[in-house]
Amino acid sequence: MSLARMFRGLDYTLLLTAAGIIFFGLVVIGSASLEFTDDSFSQLTRLNFLVRLLHLDFTYVVRQFFWVLAGLFFMLLVIYFPYEDLVKQSRLLYFLNLVLLAAVLFKGHTAYGAQRWIGVGPLAFQPSEFAKIFIIITLAGFLAKKRGNLNRFRDLLSCFCYVGIPLLLILAQPDLGTSLVFLAVMFAMLFFADARPLLLVEIVGAGLIFVFVLVAGHAYFHDADLKLEKELQACELQKKEAAAAGNQAAVAGLEQKYADLARSYQSAHRRHELFHKYTLKEYQMTRLFIFLNPESDLLGDGYQIWQSLISIGSGGFTGKGLLGGTQTHFTFLPVRHTDFIFSVVGEEFGFVGAVILLGLYFLVILRGIRIMLEARDFLGSLLSAGVVSLFAFHVFVNVGMTSGIMPVTGIPLPFFSYGGSNMIMSMTALGLLESVYVRRKKILF
Repeated sequence: MSLARMFRGLDYTLLLTAAGIIFFGLVVIGSASLEFTDDSFSQLTRLNFLVRLLHLDFTYVVRQFFWVLAGLFFMLLVIYFPYEDLVKQSRLLYFLNLVLLAAVLFKGHTAYGAQRWIGVGPLAFQPSEFAKIFIIITLAGFLAKKRGNLNRFRDLLSCFCYVGIPLLLILAQPDLGTSLVFLAVMFAMLFFADARPLLLVEIVGAGLIFVFVLVAGHAYFHDADLKLEKELQACELQKKEAAAAGNQAAVAGLEQKYADLARSYQSAHRRHELFHKYTLKEYQMTRLFIFLNPESDLLGDGYQIWQSLISIGSGGFTGKGLLGGTQTHFTFLPVRHTDFIFSVVGEEFGFVGAVILLGLYFLVILRGIRIMLEARDFLGSLLSAGVVSLFAFHVFVNVGMTSGIMPVTGIPLPFFSYGGSNMIMSMTALGLLESVYVRRKKILF
């Protein structure tokens, strides 16, 4: 395809919408990364909007703009080459994906309690982000060959194994958020690959039951462990009081009670450890479900969610204005320019700004659905379905976790959150959509 035909055939509504999200994101990143003192904050809040733009922290803005340019290169590259040719390289891409994910486990850098980054000179990238693109391309080719043969559970086992191998490598980092993205993309693509809907609903239902049992098991073992620990502490205190009062009979009785409680506690603690050995770790379960009651640990795992809720709630209808967010600029809100950047939007731009941002995402997803429906072949529809589900799941989970209605899983906002790997991944995914769109009619070729 000639470059002239390629540029004439692009979906410019989709591109301009994504560009609007990126520009909005650059402004919010420049605001979110800026820290104030009381005096500087009061001075800046007196300035008008345009003048405030000049006072943004451009350190992260410039870096993000660099990642946008890098993402633009990959996007144009993906658009230029026919998506059929990309899918033909599925085996190579799948193998490359496994190699990169495995390399993280051996030579990856650790940050925020997870080993997810690989360093290349002065730069570091996150292979699990690019794995999302790899799995969309490779799974599309895999499912295209199985069309019409996905009506039984055993027919889906090979699909689960195909996605499960890279998914397990990602879980080992650990990166639960990306693992959930894999599952969402896989089920969306299975649905559009004509897998039996009722079968998919049954599998998802079974998965939800498993999650419920997991949560119930965690609550049971955790509460039993905690209850016995408190009883031990109370018994120890009673022993000290009885000893201070010189009541030797009471001390002897309490020592026997303490010994019995200690044996019960050790037994309960072993069961608790065994449960978490074969499921998620204790801290992982706590972090996942602290959103249900963040007030229970406001200075620990619940701190991030609680500050996010304060940020969004304090923004009101129109927000506090650019650079006007107290939670943001007095650093009460951690990781505010990456995973929790939507909280900054809620605080500084309010309900109006949040609706505008979500409206832009809705338009991206709507155009993606249109491209999927207008694709010239089944393969193009599958690729589009994968990208649309990727964007939709990212937005849904990120907004949900910052609003306190979903677990904190570290999923960023596409095109918006700061981060090179996420930006390049998002732009490449956008390129896949455009590649399908420019080749939607065979008459063009």
